[in-house]
Amino acid sequence: MAQTFLGPLLFAAALAPAAQAQVSTGAISLQQVLELVRRDNPEILAARKRWEAAQKRIVQAATPEQLRLDIERRFAPSMSDVIGKPDEKAISQTLELPFPTVLYHKHGLAVKDAAMREQSYRAKLLEVAARARSAYTMLFLAEKGISIYDESIGIMRRFSKVAESKVAAGRGNQSDALKAQVELTRMLNMRVTLEQEQETSQAMLNALMGREARAALGSPQEPSAGVISMNAEELESAALSARPELREAALASERSDGALSLARAGYLPDMMLQHRQRSDPMRGQTHDVVLGLTLPLWFWKPAAMVQEAKAERDMARAELDMARLSTQADVRIDWSRVRTARRLLEAYRTTLLPQAEQSLKVAESGYQSDKIGFLDLLDAQRSLLNFKLEYYQYMAEYEARLAELERIVGREL
Repeated sequence: MAQTFLGPLLFAAALAPAAQAQVSTGAISLQQVLELVRRDNPEILAARKRWEAAQKRIVQAATPEQLRLDIERRFAPSMSDVIGKPDEKAISQTLELPFPTVLYHKHGLAVKDAAMREQSYRAKLLEVAARARSAYTMLFLAEKGISIYDESIGIMRRFSKVAESKVAAGRGNQSDALKAQVELTRMLNMRVTLEQEQETSQAMLNALMGREARAALGSPQEPSAGVISMNAEELESAALSARPELREAALASERSDGALSLARAGYLPDMMLQHRQRSDPMRGQTHDVVLGLTLPLWFWKPAAMVQEAKAERDMARAELDMARLSTQADVRIDWSRVRTARRLLEAYRTTLLPQAEQSLKVAESGYQSDKIGFLDLLDAQRSLLNFKLEYYQYMAEYEARLAELERIVGREL
């Protein structure tokens, strides 16, 4: 199960459209859902476009302002051609430049901004994929719950017929038949509730795939519930090196250092270069060159900018420390939850469910032979029903916790 998560994410736009056609018919796999989510989800698309926009700002930040061209016509006689008749003519080119280090620092900030947007995009991919995986599992849980209730309704109807036949034969109590009908009605009502949860999960999953809520959707497959091959220390190390939110916080800290350098550059003068070509009847053709410098008289403004940048640098470093500590805690918490859900799954699969099924068989046989009462049979049926529902609930919990752990670690597990 250990494979890099970045490849399918960055090239999701090139996925085959055939997956879309398979969504509405038959079964739909988790892999198909994730492919469609990465390709069509509007949140992911918006994050990718923000990243692309940030990349285009890099060259803008390193480019000075436009060259200004001035054309002058002076001392033209009144009521004459102002274009061709003036005695003095001049063409000048003016270029305003910040101090060279200013452009360098602005370029560095733009590079860091783009890198942060990239990590934000990767974080959004992981976040939406985790939500889609959870919604997929909840849809499976709802459909499986309906199937379990259908099976239990069939069993309860059989019990009801047995109870009625025993009453007709004078060997049973009328209250047993009524209890069977009450239990049957309760199961039917619970099935209706699960149908509503099924519709809710379908709408949520369709929205995450960038589809309308009412779009047809195939039946989900049972999650594989694979075992994680990494221990807590390995997961923590992977998260500290690959979690996009942590990388973004580290880039923000680095960016704050560049912002401080840019603020300090506010004490440096900006420059102006100008070349002027002039012609007049007395001097003929002349050339002028002008070099201008700004004077930072209002020194308190760059001083305030430096103080602001220092505060933001300290804030970014504190946020990086908090992100690192939160990542370590999140890994430990979710790893514990995943491990607990896995253990409970194994306990239900290997012990509780087989015992409950055997208990129901013994209770049904005992009721038919008048060795136990109907309440004992009903209790055995309820226990089996609850154990089956709880088993799949823990399966859904395991998948949801695993998806969250993958989001924190920044890769598939």
